[in-house]
Amino acid sequence: MRPTILNRITAILFLVLFLTTLLYLTSVIVRIPSIGAVLTQDASNRYFVKSMEPAGQAEVKGIRVGDQILQVNGLPVSDYENVKKYNLIEYADNVVVLHKNNEKQEITFQKGWTGDHSLWELLIQLYIPGISLVIFCAFSGFLYAKRRNDKAAIMLILFFISIGLCYYSSAASNRSDPIGITVIYLVLPNIPLLFMSFMNIYLVRFDARLISKRLLTALFAIVGLVGLASLVYIWTDLSSIQIYTYIQIAYSSSVLLGNFVCVYVLIRKFIQHRRTKLHSLFTITLISHLVAFTPFALLNLLPQIIGKEQVLPAAFTALFLFILPIVYFYLSTSNQLFDIDFILTRFKYYTALALFPSIIVAALVAFVILGENNPSWSAWFGVFFVIYIGMTLFLYVKEQIDQRFRPKLFKAMYSYQDSLDRFSRKIARVMKQGDLEAVLKQEISELLPVKRITFLLVEQSENTVYPMGEHPEELITAEFLLGTVNSLQVGELIELPYGLGLVIGRQRSRYHILWIGLKTNHTRFNSDELRWLKTMSNYASIVFENLYLIEGLIEDLESEVRKEHSTSPWVLRLLFCLSENERRKLAADLHDSALQDQLLWYRKLEAIMMDYPISDSLGRELEDIKEGLLDVIHQIRETCNELRPPLLKEMGVVEAVESIIEHTQMRVNFAVDFRAKPFNRPLNEEQITAIYRIVQELLRNADKHSQAKLVILELELRQGTIYFRYQDDGIGMDVNQMIVSFEHMGLSGIKERVTGLEGDITFYSQSGNGLEVVILLPEIMTTGRSERGISRDSYLIS
Repeated sequence: MRPTILNRITAILFLVLFLTTLLYLTSVIVRIPSIGAVLTQDASNRYFVKSMEPAGQAEVKGIRVGDQILQVNGLPVSDYENVKKYNLIEYADNVVVLHKNNEKQEITFQKGWTGDHSLWELLIQLYIPGISLVIFCAFSGFLYAKRRNDKAAIMLILFFISIGLCYYSSAASNRSDPIGITVIYLVLPNIPLLFMSFMNIYLVRFDARLISKRLLTALFAIVGLVGLASLVYIWTDLSSIQIYTYIQIAYSSSVLLGNFVCVYVLIRKFIQHRRTKLHSLFTITLISHLVAFTPFALLNLLPQIIGKEQVLPAAFTALFLFILPIVYFYLSTSNQLFDIDFILTRFKYYTALALFPSIIVAALVAFVILGENNPSWSAWFGVFFVIYIGMTLFLYVKEQIDQRFRPKLFKAMYSYQDSLDRFSRKIARVMKQGDLEAVLKQEISELLPVKRITFLLVEQSENTVYPMGEHPEELITAEFLLGTVNSLQVGELIELPYGLGLVIGRQRSRYHILWIGLKTNHTRFNSDELRWLKTMSNYASIVFENLYLIEGLIEDLESEVRKEHSTSPWVLRLLFCLSENERRKLAADLHDSALQDQLLWYRKLEAIMMDYPISDSLGRELEDIKEGLLDVIHQIRETCNELRPPLLKEMGVVEAVESIIEHTQMRVNFAVDFRAKPFNRPLNEEQITAIYRIVQELLRNADKHSQAKLVILELELRQGTIYFRYQDDGIGMDVNQMIVSFEHMGLSGIKERVTGLEGDITFYSQSGNGLEVVILLPEIMTTGRSERGISRDSYLIS
C-alpha cells in the first residue's frame, strides 16, 4: 500500500512543479518581448550587435548587425546585468543605438500582457512550442493512464515531457530568463540519457540491454557536473562572462556526447542483432534517433562549440523531435513492430536519388545566386540541407501524384495485374488442356489488340508444325519454329517473325506454343505487355505440366482397368490419392504466387493510405479497393482450402469433420447435427481425407438438391470398422437412377472413393422421404501387394 501512496504523492508533486513551471514560462514569453540581439565587445569596451535572432524585436525595430549599442535603460551598456552575464539586452525597457550611418536612435520595448509581439515571434516561440508541448503531454497522459505501473512507460513519460519542456523553455531561455536557462541547461543534456534508460528497461522483456549501467551512470555524472557549474553561473555572480563561454561549450559538448554515445550503442546493437528478432526494433530506434537529433546537433550545437553562428534557428531543427513520441509511444504500447524495412526502402531510395542533384543545386545557389566567391561552410550546408529535404519531399509527393493520377492516365498499365489475378482464379478450376487454352486465349484477346491467337503443336520427332495453312505468314512462322525447336524452353517467350510465341507446355517431343500475331495498331509490344505475357506463360506452363501428368496417368490407368474389365480398388485409391496430391500442389502454387502478390499489393495500398494525406472522396475509393483486395485474398484462400484443407492429419477425423461442418453452416440454410464418438486410435491421412471429402460432397449435395432442413451425421469406430451415417429430411431421390444420372455424379464419386478404401456403401432413399447413406470402412486395409505389384499402403498422399 505504501508504494502506491508514495507513487501518487510523487506524481502529484511532479505535476504541480511541472504546471507551475509552465505557467511561469508562459508569463515570461507573453509579457516580455524577445529582443534577439547578441552583442560582442571590442578592445575599446564598445558593444556591437554580433548577430540577430529571427522574429526578434531588435530586427523589427530596425537594429541591424554591426550597430553599436550605447545605452541600456539609460545606463552604460557594461552596467546592464544581462549584458555582463550573457552579452544580451533581453528584459531591457529601452536602448540607444548608433547605426552604421552614425544615426542615433532610442528604441523602446513595450512589456506587459499586451506587449509588442509580432505574429512570427508568437508563432515560432509560443504557438508551435506550445502545441508541441500539448502533444507530448497528451502522449504522456495516455501512457500514464494505461501503464502507470510499467517502469519503461514511466521513463518514456519523463523522456517525452523533457523534450516538450525544453522546446517550450527555449523561448524563455532566449530572453535570459534564469528559469528558462536552468531548464535548458539541466534537462536537455539528460534527454539522450533518459532515452538510453528507457531502452534498458524496455529491452528487459527481450533479455537484452542497450548500454551498461556503469557507462550510463558515468554519463549522468558528467551531465550532472556540467549542470551544477551552469547553476552556479546562472544564479550567482561568482564568475565572469568569460567562464560562460566555457560553460556553453561544456553544455553543448555534453549534449553531443550523450547523443554520440546513444547512436554508437544503437549502431552496435543494430549490427549485433541484424539477424535476430530484434533487427526491426533497433532499425526503428536508430533511424528515429538520427532523424530527430542530427539536425539540432549539426546545425545548432556543433556551430556553438566551434564559435560559429547557428545555421538554422533551433525552433526549426527541434521540429524533427516529433519523430520520437510517435516511434517510442508505438513501441511502448504495441507488442508488434510495423514493417520498418518496407518503409525504409522508399526512404533510402529517395534520399539517395536526391543527394547528387541537391549538391549541384546547393553549389549553384551558394556560388552563383548568392554571389559569394567563398561562402562559409555553414551557409553552404544550410542551403544544401534545405534543398536536400525539399527534393526528398518532392519525390514523396511525386509518388503520391503517381498513385493518384497514373491509373487514370495509363489505365492499360494497371489492367495487367487485374488480368493476372483473374487468370490465376480461372486456372484454379481448370481440369483439362482445352479449358486452359480457352482461358488463356480469352484473357489475351481481352487485353491485346492482336490479329491472331493460335495454338500450335511443334512435333520435333516428325519435324512438323500444325495446324498450319499455306499463307506466307504461317509458312515463315512454321519454318522459324522448326529451326529453333532444339532451343525451346517451357515457359519461355520467343519473338517470331510475325508476333510472339509462348511455350506453354511439352509432351515428350511435342511442344505446345501459343502464337500471338502482330498488333492491329501496327505497334511493337511494349515492356509492360512483354512482362505480362511472360508471367502468363509461366502460369500456363505450370498448370499445363500438371494437367499433362494427370492426363497421362489417367490414360495409363484406364488402359489397365479396361484390360481387367473392372475397376480395381487399388486403381480407384491411387486415382483419388493422385488427385489429392495435385490439388495440394495447385493450392501451394496459388498460395505462393497469386495470394502473395495480392498480399503485397494490399500492404502497399495500406502503407500509402497511412503515409500520405488523402481527401475524403479518394479515401472512400481507396477503402473500396482495399475491401476488394481483401475479398480477392479471401477467395484465393478459400480456393486453396477447398483444393487442399490444411492440417487434416493433425486435426484428426472428428475435428476435420467439425471444421467442414462449421465452414458449411455459414452459407447454407439447413442445420447439421453431428454425432461422433472419440476414436481410440488415430486414422491415417488417406482415411481422414476420404471421410472429409465424403462429408464435403454430401453437404454440397444437400445444399444444391435435397432442400433439407436438418442433416444428421454419425461417425464412430465399431470393432475395427469405421461407421459413418448420413441422413437428411429432404426431397429424396431414386437411387436406382443414381449411376446414370449426371445430377448425382457426386454420389457416384463417393461410391468409388469408398470402393477404393475397400469399404461398403449403401444408399436408402425414396422421392419425398430424404436420403440416408451408410458407409463402412475397414480401419486397417488389406496389406501386401496386389497382383500388379503395386503396394497397398496408406502413404500415397504426399
